[in-house]
Amino acid sequence: MASLPPSACCAIKFDHEGESVGSLKTVAGLHSYVTGESFGNEKVIIILSDIFGLALKNNLLLADYLSSLGSIQVIIPDILGGDAVESIEKFDRTTFFGAHGPHVTTPIVNEFLTKFRAEYKPSKLFGIGYCFGAYFTIENLAEGGLLDAGAVAHPSMVSEVLVQNLAKPLLISSGEADAAFTPELRELTIKILSEKKDVRWQLDLFQGAPHGYAVKGDLSQPNIKYAKEKTAADQIYWFNQF
Repeated sequence: MASLPPSACCAIKFDHEGESVGSLKTVAGLHSYVTGESFGNEKVIIILSDIFGLALKNNLLLADYLSSLGSIQVIIPDILGGDAVESIEKFDRTTFFGAHGPHVTTPIVNEFLTKFRAEYKPSKLFGIGYCFGAYFTIENLAEGGLLDAGAVAHPSMVSEVLVQNLAKPLLISSGEADAAFTPELRELTIKILSEKKDVRWQLDLFQGAPHGYAVKGDLSQPNIKYAKEKTAADQIYWFNQF
């Protein structure tokens, strides 16, 4: 594995303050959170969320923040079908992955992205995957994938094969203290990517940041707040190249 499967560390969260400014609506067949100016033939960011999905306000606030930074529309489709994890106590890994593993979620994501491209014809379709969502983001950056470029933060569940199949630009943001993307797995990922001379990639590492910092980290800690905000800014800067 290039990153470990989601575990207890993925269910740790700190709730962030603020009120979301977007709206909930059906997009390309899925209940979705939409924020930013209306799309037409414009660039769009699709967030493939962590296990908390639309149930976690942090995810909505993050979409708003990305939209404001990049003056771009950001959409979070509910790839969990309303079955997001609500709390650490209710997170059962076996049950969750029986219902939402790649065998179930890959077709959902691919159908959404296919319909979105057909209906809205964006000039560029970018994807950001956090934790659980990183798998499906990177999967769609292979040859023939449905995204034009992608970014992931604190990835989990990503196999070596997914990294080897990468054919489109990818930004990876990680915390130094990430239990799912360990130093050994980061080193393996860099080794695989370094052999891809024709694919743009970048890996950023934030000192002391744990798994989940970019979505649900403790913002009372200055280094975590910085890492979270810098990751979002880096993602927008990354996509602006394409």
